Amino acid sequence: MASIFVFSVLHKGCRRIALKADSYVPESDFDLITRSLPDRAYSKSLKCWHVPYREDYRLWLTKVYERATDLEIIFSNGEKGAVQDDKPEKDKAVDSKSLANNVEVVTSVMKGTYGEELVARVAVDKAHKKFYVEQSYNTSVFDALSRLNLGTYVKQDRRWVFPGDNVIYVQVIEILRGFGIKPQVVSLAKSEQRANFPHSFELLSKRFAETMLLRRLSLRTQEIYQHCFHIFLQDHKKIVVEELTYGDLFSYIKRQAILLSATQLKQMIAAIKFFYERVLGRDKMFFPLAKKTEVRKTTLFLPYTEIRSLLDGIASPGDRMLLFLVYHANLPLNEICTLSKDAEQIFQGPCRMPGNNALALEYYTNLVAELKQTYALKAFLFEDNEKPYSLKTIKGKLYRILGHYKLAPIYRKQYEVILKQSSLSSKTQVMYLSAFMRFLDYYNYKHPVFITDEEVRDYLLLNRGRSASQQDILVSSLKFFFERIHNQTLSDKHVVRPRKGFYLPDFFSLAEISAMLNTTTNLKHKLLIAIGYTAGLRRSEIRNLRLRDVDLKRNLLFIKDSKGKRDRYTLFSQHLHEWLKTYLDQAKPKVYLFEGSRPGTQYSTTSMALILKKMARSAGIQRKVHMHMLRHSFATHLLEEGRDIRYVQELLGHQSIKTTERYTHIINDALLNVASPFDRMVAQSGLYGIKPHNPP
Repeated sequence: MASIFVFSVLHKGCRRIALKADSYVPESDFDLITRSLPDRAYSKSLKCWHVPYREDYRLWLTKVYERATDLEIIFSNGEKGAVQDDKPEKDKAVDSKSLANNVEVVTSVMKGTYGEELVARVAVDKAHKKFYVEQSYNTSVFDALSRLNLGTYVKQDRRWVFPGDNVIYVQVIEILRGFGIKPQVVSLAKSEQRANFPHSFELLSKRFAETMLLRRLSLRTQEIYQHCFHIFLQDHKKIVVEELTYGDLFSYIKRQAILLSATQLKQMIAAIKFFYERVLGRDKMFFPLAKKTEVRKTTLFLPYTEIRSLLDGIASPGDRMLLFLVYHANLPLNEICTLSKDAEQIFQGPCRMPGNNALALEYYTNLVAELKQTYALKAFLFEDNEKPYSLKTIKGKLYRILGHYKLAPIYRKQYEVILKQSSLSSKTQVMYLSAFMRFLDYYNYKHPVFITDEEVRDYLLLNRGRSASQQDILVSSLKFFFERIHNQTLSDKHVVRPRKGFYLPDFFSLAEISAMLNTTTNLKHKLLIAIGYTAGLRRSEIRNLRLRDVDLKRNLLFIKDSKGKRDRYTLFSQHLHEWLKTYLDQAKPKVYLFEGSRPGTQYSTTSMALILKKMARSAGIQRKVHMHMLRHSFATHLLEEGRDIRYVQELLGHQSIKTTERYTHIINDALLNVASPFDRMVAQSGLYGIKPHNPP
C-alpha cells in the first residue's frame, strides 16, 4: 500500500499543505488526482506537491483521495485519514514564557522515512530575547531562512540569530519541518549564557574593579560594567586583550550588535571604553554603529500607456507577457508560475487588473492567444517540458529580460519607488540613484544579481580618480542597492572606502561678515545672509524656513525636518528684529520667509550662493566662498567665546559630538594669538625688574 504524508509548510513565504508520497509512480491514482487539484504546485526543494492551506484540509484531502486505491493518508500527528468532527490544526503559540518553561523536542514528520534523520538545534535565549538555529549547512534551508529577511547568519558562530518573536519562531520551525529537519528546542542555561569567569583574568578583573571605585561609579553601574567586562573576557580567552586594536574591538562590537539588545549593546560599549580609556589610558574611541532600517520592496506599477511603449520594442511574446504581468497586472511571481495556458479570463472575476483598463485587458487576451500559437503550450503559460516554471527560474527570466533589452526606465522607476519608502533624505536618494544608474549603464544594464564582486571592484578602480567624497557616495550607493535591496553581501576585500583627508572648515571672520553685510542695500539679501550666520543654518534649512518658525519673543528659530529628519531650535539675534519687520512689510511673503518670484514658492539655493559670492567680491574677499561657511563661522565664533561644545552641538543639530569637535582644531590655532593675563598686567602696571615687551 502506498502512503502520502501530509504536513503544513511555509513555502516561499506562503503557508501551504505538503503532499509527499513514499514512492512516486507516474499515472498512478495519486499522480492523477494531485495534478487535478486547484492551485497545486510542485516544489523541487521539498521534492513534493503542495496546495494552499485551508483549515479543513484533513477532511478535504480524505474526500479527494477516496477514489484512490491502496493509498494511505498519514497526517502530521500520525493519524490515518480524517474523522467527521475534524478541527483545524492549531499553530503552537510560542512565547518567551512557554519557551522558557516548556522545553520540548519537536518530532519531525519525516522521522525514519527518508533515511538518516536531520536535526537542527533551536536554542532559546530568554535574557537577550532571541533564539538561535544551529544545523549542518544546507543550501536550500539557508536560502529559505534568508528569504524571511528576519534573521542574521553569524559566520563566526555558524548559526542563525532571530529576534524572540512568536510569529518568527513558528515560521522558522515550519521551514525546518518542511525540509524534513527535526528541530531540537532547548532553553539556554546560565552556563551557556557565558556566566563562567576564567581564572586567568583575575588580575585584570581586580584592576578593572579598583578603577571603577576610584572613579566613584555607582554600585549599579559597577555591577553592569563588571558583568559586561566578564563577557568580553570570556569571548577572548586565548587572546591578550591589552593588545587588541581598535579594528579588533570594532569588529567584536559589530558582532555583538546582532546578538544583544540596544540597551545591552550600549552597556557593553561603555564597559569596553572604560577598560581601554580609563584602566589602560588609551585615547578616546568611538564606535559608530549604523541603525538598521527596513527597506520596503514594493513592486512597480506602470500605467498601460507606459508599459505598452516599452513592450512594443520587444519581439518575444513570452518576454512581453512576463513584463506585462509583473509591472502592470502586478501579479506575484509565484502566481505567474502556476498560470494555466487558458488564463484569458482570470481578470474577469474577483481578481481585477489594476486600473481595469479595457485596452489593457484586450492586449492581455491577444497576448495569451499569441503565446499559445507561438509555443504550442500544453498546460501553463510559462512551462518547461509541460512543467511550470519554478520561482527561481521565473525570477532569472525576468532579470535577464531587463538586462537584455536594457530597460533603464523600469530600473529607475522601480528604485525610485523603493527609495521613497526608505528613511533616506531626498538629496541622498537622488545621489544614490544617480550613482547606481551610472554603474548599471556601464555594465549595459545587466541585473545586479548577475554582477560579481570582481566587476564591482573593477568599476570602483575606474573611479579612483574622483574625489574622496564622490567615491564614498559611490560605495554607499552600491552597498545600499546590493545589500539592502538585492540581498547580496559585497566583499569587504573588493569594496573599500577611500581614505578621507582631514580638512579644517573654512570660515569668515567677524570683520568679513560685517563688511559683506555693508555691501548691499537689498534688505532681502542682507537678511538672508545674516540669518544664515546668526542661526548657523544649512542652505536647505534657510530655504525651508517658514514664517511661523520665527519666534521673536524668545529669539529662536524652529528648524523642522533638517538633516537626518530631526527638529531643533537655534538662535535668532534680537538685532535683526527691525530688519525682519521692514522686510515683511515690503516683501509680504505668504508661506516661506524667503520666497521666489512666485508667491508661496521656496527661494532657490543657487540664488543664495550667487548672492553670497557677489557680496564677498564686493567686500574684497578673494578666496572661494560658499553658503556653508556661514555655518562654520557660527560654530567657530561660539567656541571662541568659550561656549560649551554640547550647546554648540545642539544648536547645529549634529547627531554626534565628533562632528562638532572638528571646530575645536580651529580654536586651538586661535589660542596662539591669545595673550596671557600676566602680559596684560605687566603692560598696564609694570613690574619691578621686568620691562614691558611688545611681541614682534
